[in-house]
Amino acid sequence: MVAGALWGRCKMASNNPKTKFHRAISRKRVHRSAATTGGLQVLPGGGTQRRDARRELALAVLEQFRLIFRSAKKHFQWVEERTGVSGAQLWVLAEVHRRPGIRVTELAHAMAVHQSTVSNLLDRLERHGLIQRFRSSADQRVVHLSLTELGRTTIARAPLPLEGVLPDALNRLAHGELVDLQQRLEQLAKLMKVRDRRGKRIPLAEM
Repeated sequence: MVAGALWGRCKMASNNPKTKFHRAISRKRVHRSAATTGGLQVLPGGGTQRRDARRELALAVLEQFRLIFRSAKKHFQWVEERTGVSGAQLWVLAEVHRRPGIRVTELAHAMAVHQSTVSNLLDRLERHGLIQRFRSSADQRVVHLSLTELGRTTIARAPLPLEGVLPDALNRLAHGELVDLQQRLEQLAKLMKVRDRRGKRIPLAEM
């Protein structure tokens, strides 16, 4: 009889309009939750797991930056040991070797650096007898550049790539890959709390 009485009470409660209303609200909440999570069960601590995964990914990207800069630095050291000039100076020699008679403004553009930076590099190379300047016969205001015999010898014994491992790698990327990389790096630079815009025009080997 006790069991029968309990069953009767449960049945009456289930038929109660308030009980039906609360059940409907509960079902809607469950439905919304499933739609929001894509039907996946959200476990306690899921946010922490996602943060940890993102941090691990950020560290993995940081490791790639370290590898790139360390490799570039290693190549600069190799260049100096083999030739006696810096990585930036070798890039200058390489550009003049490719384009004999190049002007200072054209050289600065080819290396994406300030003209004053190129002038300083040229002064050092000229003092070491690796490069020479000569004025155009058509316009005495225009200065052209060429390698000396010693400059050509230096180029011949220099380790490749002459412009450096990073510029060389960038030049071998497809156009679409460069566009994407440029956008990502710009976004990353904007998030940095300290930025020195002058660094954009300084050769990596001179930093």
